[in-house]
Amino acid sequence: MVTVLASLMLAQDGFPFRVHEADKIQAAEFAIRRAEYLKSIPAGSFALLVTNPLHQRTNDTDFPFRPNSYFWYLSGCEEQDSALLLAPDGITVNGKSAKEILFVADKDPRNETWTGVLMGPEKAKELLKVDMVLSNRSFATVMASLTQAKGALIERPDGLSGAVARFVKSFDEWLPKHAEEKGLRKPLDVMRSIKSPAEIALSWKSMNATCNAHKEAIMSCEPGMREWEIASLVEYIFARNGCEAVAYGSIVGSGMNSCILHYPSPRKRINSGDFICMDVGGEYHGYASDVTRSYPANGKFSPEQKAIYDIVQQAQEAGVRASTVGAPFSSADQVARKIVADGLIRLGVIKDAKEASRYFMHGTSHYVGLDVHDTGDYGPLKANQIITVEPGIYIKEGSPCDQKWWNIGCRIEDTILIAQNGPVNMSGSQLPRSTSEIEALMAKKGLGNRPEGKIALNGDPSKLFALSHAH
Repeated sequence: MVTVLASLMLAQDGFPFRVHEADKIQAAEFAIRRAEYLKSIPAGSFALLVTNPLHQRTNDTDFPFRPNSYFWYLSGCEEQDSALLLAPDGITVNGKSAKEILFVADKDPRNETWTGVLMGPEKAKELLKVDMVLSNRSFATVMASLTQAKGALIERPDGLSGAVARFVKSFDEWLPKHAEEKGLRKPLDVMRSIKSPAEIALSWKSMNATCNAHKEAIMSCEPGMREWEIASLVEYIFARNGCEAVAYGSIVGSGMNSCILHYPSPRKRINSGDFICMDVGGEYHGYASDVTRSYPANGKFSPEQKAIYDIVQQAQEAGVRASTVGAPFSSADQVARKIVADGLIRLGVIKDAKEASRYFMHGTSHYVGLDVHDTGDYGPLKANQIITVEPGIYIKEGSPCDQKWWNIGCRIEDTILIAQNGPVNMSGSQLPRSTSEIEALMAKKGLGNRPEGKIALNGDPSKLFALSHAH
């Protein structure tokens, strides 16, 4: 066993920073983005973007770090404690002028032994191709040296702490005497909504992993499982296919939980008559996918489940067809809502179309990209935007309709690429949607049906007690 002293001595040598994957967005594309965004900053002004702070989970453990999407989009920097300063007229530091300055943490060989290898300013400049890269310890000095500005724009993440909090504090101390603060998001929101070929390629990789996860979950589902078994299975498939994280907390709701849109705690046992609403998506190199499938736990749709599902599927297909270049962003929502209202009237669930909002209470579309609910101006659809189309019907227990409809929560959601020659259903092209296709898929066995890794004791307290005292 290595002694503490020896480990500290080894740490002084440090670790070389290495790039392990070659399919990320290249530095040249980030440079183009910065140049384009600089055009939107008024002369004599500057913009400051800081990354997310590290968030504590509990005691001495933290949540995995994830960069702020605005900062990441312009810098390509994935390290914590970083900031980006942009100025169309340039900022002079030590006699050199630069329109873009990236601040990153210094390399610290001793800390890297415990918390991972950092680029440091020199390597960051080589890899990210930013005009100037400085130690984040110099941020306050650079900020204080700035003279009067016509305006200052800042992207402030939530929950400030650590170096990120110090960046914002330095800005706030400088601001009152030197400039007027202005928002910076609108031009970036529009830029981020139009995806480059490289971004679309990463979105496809995210989508492929997510669709494979959905298939395994649908094949594996059977009564008696817990919701968490399905959630953990899809997250394994995400990771197996290169996703660094989930794009959002996995939603697997069965029975009454299928009617809770963002059901947060998949712990319930899945029963034979339950209907399941499964909304899960992986994140690959920052790019999210967002896909929902709904299916019967026992593999066969009941007449009521099928009737609701067929309405949602019809609404979704019409919504996808409506998602064309130049169409209003609300087009999919408008056609989907009419189909849902007409269908519920036909089934006798409601009597008037105005009542449909009781059972379809969310929007039909949102942008997808570096955030699962990505940025955009919600104007007419443009080529190379990515959106969702996701109508749903949720009839919770106690609703003012026949009880046979209760506890059916159904959503069908796919991620759609808006292409010049028509919408491309990125997930729907590889993941079944019809009731017959889903039943055929559920007749198969998936990874979740294999016994490996499953604890046979199933939490029986007496058996667990006996096992703990066996020796």
